[in-house]
Amino acid sequence: MGLEHSVGLRIRAFRKQQGLTQEQLAERIERTSDAISQLERGINLPGFDTLERLSEALDVPIAAFFESFGESGEGNKHRQRLIAELLASVARLSDQDLDRLLNVVRTIWQEQG
Repeated sequence: MGLEHSVGLRIRAFRKQQGLTQEQLAERIERTSDAISQLERGINLPGFDTLERLSEALDVPIAAFFESFGESGEGNKHRQRLIAELLASVARLSDQDLDRLLNVVRTIWQEQG
């Protein structure tokens, strides 16, 4: 799975987490809804200006579009989509809720290990 697709999944996940349609996001960043669709489907990789606008409109750091999914997720589109959606949701949690979530995840790891 290429960089374009991974970034596109992140854009889509952050947009959905914000409750925005492609048209609404396009309006916020002064692009067309077709451009947003192409970004989300991994057809195009956003330029610097578009990345900056997406970052501001979605209230996430630019780096969030490029964070690694980890090697275990390579090539698995469903897994990549789930991780992107999870990360988009987690980014909005308070520190206290993040701490609680981390404890839940650690418990799951211990049960599997």
